[in-house]
Amino acid sequence: MTVTRPPSPSFSFDFSIISPPSPTLNSDSLSASPSGSSQSSLFPSHWSRSSSARDKRYNPIHATPSSYRAIPIPLNRRTVQSGKSMKCIIPRLWGALSSPTRKGRRKTNRWKSYALPSNVSYADLQPLDGEEGELIDEACYVDTYDAVPILLPHSTDFLSRLPPEIAIYLLCFLDLSSIVACQSVSRTWNMLANDCAVWRELFYRRQGWGINLERAISRGWALPTSHDLTESPTSMTDVPDSPTSQAQKVRYSGPTSTSPPPQARQLPAFTSPRRLSLTPFTTPVVTLEPRTSNDTYLPLSTSVHAPLFLPWRDLYQTRSALDARWTSSVPHPNYLRGHGDSVYCLEFDSKRIISGSRDQTIKVWDIRTGRCLGTFRGHHGSVLCLKFEKDWDIKGDGKKGFMVSGSSDRKAFVWDIWLEENGDVRAQVRAVLRGHLDGVLDLRVDDQWIVSCSKDTKIRVWNRETLELYRTLSGHEGPVNAIGLQSGLIVSASGDTKMMLWDIERGTCLRTFDGHDRGLACIEFKDNFIVSGSSDCKIKVWNATTGECLRSLVGHDALVRALSLDPASGRLVSASYDKVVKVWDLRTGRMVQQFKHHHLGHIFDVKFDVHRIVSTSHDQRIVVLDFTQNLDTALFT
Repeated sequence: MTVTRPPSPSFSFDFSIISPPSPTLNSDSLSASPSGSSQSSLFPSHWSRSSSARDKRYNPIHATPSSYRAIPIPLNRRTVQSGKSMKCIIPRLWGALSSPTRKGRRKTNRWKSYALPSNVSYADLQPLDGEEGELIDEACYVDTYDAVPILLPHSTDFLSRLPPEIAIYLLCFLDLSSIVACQSVSRTWNMLANDCAVWRELFYRRQGWGINLERAISRGWALPTSHDLTESPTSMTDVPDSPTSQAQKVRYSGPTSTSPPPQARQLPAFTSPRRLSLTPFTTPVVTLEPRTSNDTYLPLSTSVHAPLFLPWRDLYQTRSALDARWTSSVPHPNYLRGHGDSVYCLEFDSKRIISGSRDQTIKVWDIRTGRCLGTFRGHHGSVLCLKFEKDWDIKGDGKKGFMVSGSSDRKAFVWDIWLEENGDVRAQVRAVLRGHLDGVLDLRVDDQWIVSCSKDTKIRVWNRETLELYRTLSGHEGPVNAIGLQSGLIVSASGDTKMMLWDIERGTCLRTFDGHDRGLACIEFKDNFIVSGSSDCKIKVWNATTGECLRSLVGHDALVRALSLDPASGRLVSASYDKVVKVWDLRTGRMVQQFKHHHLGHIFDVKFDVHRIVSTSHDQRIVVLDFTQNLDTALFT
């Protein structure tokens, strides 16, 4: 049997209100087309329907299998003549045609029904021609809003419909600019985007950023109180129509303060699983109150090291402002005076600065007020180097601190240091390390070793616990001016222009670095970076594993005397005999800031943290360049 495809229906059909199959069939409309009929005979007779069903949508619950054999097609005023039939395409296509067009919905008073011929094989029909294809492409446009008005509306605020834990989890994958954009969408989005979990994630995503809550508390930083945590008006749960029906409470048991605490907010149960191991201490400081039947509690955080009750958005803004000051502002200088001669060395922590001088004394200073807290005597020569246990007193358990100093008298002193009730610092010599034949030029200390280097070209390694000599390393042909210590490895810099990498356990030299034109004066060894400064006025950055010189930094006009490196932030600070302190971006090799005119003589040492730069000089002064003016930076590391 040969079947010829009928022509396309006229464009006068209004497809915007095509109705789906009727739940009942008119038996008169199911007339079969005779075999070999012409195109016009393929149109079955239409049937009418009551106008009361005109605006009703098809309900598949009341449909029967036979109902899918009749497709009701609405006609406008230009109708197809009664008695003619049309061969319809498959029901799924007409289901698509039943969706309204872009022009909207029109009303009509006449309905026609056509039967699907049962004796036609649709698979044998010829492909659609261009005209029919264009017609179907146009007719098959579906407006999803009208087709599925309940399941898929035009403007679905999917984020507000999600549980807050899931919504916040999704926001934690966005970057800063996207989070800021989310704050402008709606009030609900603003509350979600301002949640502490989102801003904590953004905070720890920044390289080199961290907090030390334990240290901040010990230095007097005030924690949010229970009242502030549970009564905060900025809680996400205060948003009308929030998915959370009851205000969720977070409780904190800890020290309170009369000073206004940082703003805190109520939190959903979600806590970011990432970045929780990046904070620097391990002692828990947060205690949750027991549950009661009358309260709804949510956990503060899965980590006590970066708890969600902290005002993370404020912390992010403050840390961003602090970082910007390192590149674009002039820090406030503080001058500490008290030594009677050149100040050769220094170390500092969050509360105090300890310095060594040519006047044979060691002094301790309050880092904020500049008050001298103590003066120690014992060496019979210039104090050339020192190291001490930083923040030894933050636990408040009365533990004594540990300090080592080296002098031109060829000795290294081991000190016990402690706090008096009035805040002054006292020290007592515990042991004297002898063995060098000339002045002790530099020191490094870790949990296992004390390492010293000398003008006698030797490096000596001492056991920190027993204070006994463990090993002597020889290999340089000139004075060893500086050393670095890390993970059982030592890097030494000498006046013979060489730099050597040593293994303490085996006592062997693993590698020699050549590259400077003149003698080396200082060195930093952290992570896989070695940074060296020389009297050739250059700074070189090396790969410790391969020995490759990664970068040369040029900018100083005299011997580079001191270096301080923070690999996490990529920040390097250098000091020179040209009386200038420079700040470098280690990643790009670009100098981002320099500070002149603060010292009147050669600069001998420099150290820095996120808050400040401290330097010492031949002019007998200690200069503190403070970047934290009017910023609360107590938590930052």
